[in-house]
Order: sequence, then C-alpha cells, then structure tokens
Amino acid sequence: MNLSTLYLRLRYPRHTFGPGFRGPARLRIRGSGRVIFGRDVSVRNRSGRTALLTFGMEARIEIGDRVEIDGAGLMSASTIVIGDDAILGPCLLVDTDFHAVGPGRRRPGDTVQRRPIRIGRNAWIQGKATILKGVSVGEGAVVRWGALVASDVAAGAVVMGNPAVEVGEAGR
Repeated sequence: MNLSTLYLRLRYPRHTFGPGFRGPARLRIRGSGRVIFGRDVSVRNRSGRTALLTFGMEARIEIGDRVEIDGAGLMSASTIVIGDDAILGPCLLVDTDFHAVGPGRRRPGDTVQRRPIRIGRNAWIQGKATILKGVSVGEGAVVRWGALVASDVAAGAVVMGNPAVEVGEAGR
C-alpha cells in the first residue's frame, strides 16, 4: 500500500477501499453518502481532478473491480454503479436534476427527479462525455468523446454526439 492510499483510507473512514486500491492523495470525496471501491481500482488525476460527490445519506457510488478512473466527476443523489473493468476518462455522471425542472420549479417542496446510472462491465466512457440520470450503458459499450447520453446504450455499441446516437459496434 502506498502512502497516498493509506492517507485516503484514514481521511475517508466511512468509505470502502478494496484491496489493491491506488489513488492520488488529492482525490475528492464529498457528501454524506457512501463510496465503495472494488479490488484493484486505479484512480488518477492526470486528465483533471477526480471528484466523487454524494447528495444525501442514501446516495451511493459503487465502483467494481479493476476499474480505471482519470479525472471523472460522479455526482450521485441515488445510485451510480460502475461495472468491473470499466474505464472512465474525464467524464461526468449525474443521476439527478438537482432541482425540479417543470413549470412549478420555483415552488418549495417540488420533487426532484433522481434515477440510478449503471455502467456495464468493460465499458469505456471517454473524455467530456456526460451520462444523465436513469441511463444504463451496456457491457463493452464505448461512449465517445463529448457525447451527451440521455438514453440507454446497448451492449457493445459505440455512441457519440449530442444527443448521443449509435455509430457502430465496439471492436470494429
């Protein structure tokens, strides 16, 4: 275990760091929810500062085994689940609107939409991509640079654009 990993474990005792976790001392974890890292997870800040933010006690960010994260921002008010062997570049995952978006959005007590995000095994989310609430990215899918994903991505699909559209299959 390196010094920065030891520091993170001591600084964030409420969160779970699996065996083999590697991360920078400047990893940003904020909020009252829980962050759970699987085995052999690697977090870096080469492409920007990685930030894992939870909004509320019930919020969770679950990161599978052997996941690589570099400069990503994960913002959870419900649940974000990252499957094993996924790669997250400097992207953004947001599972809430943070405020009501309907005509009554200025009224106190209006409900805020929150829906979980699921990223499948071996998926690759490239830089500047944004994944919105309620989206599932299938196993082995690739979300290309700068894509805005508001609907599910099929397993093995390659999507790009704003809004994201399927442009091919991974591995071809």
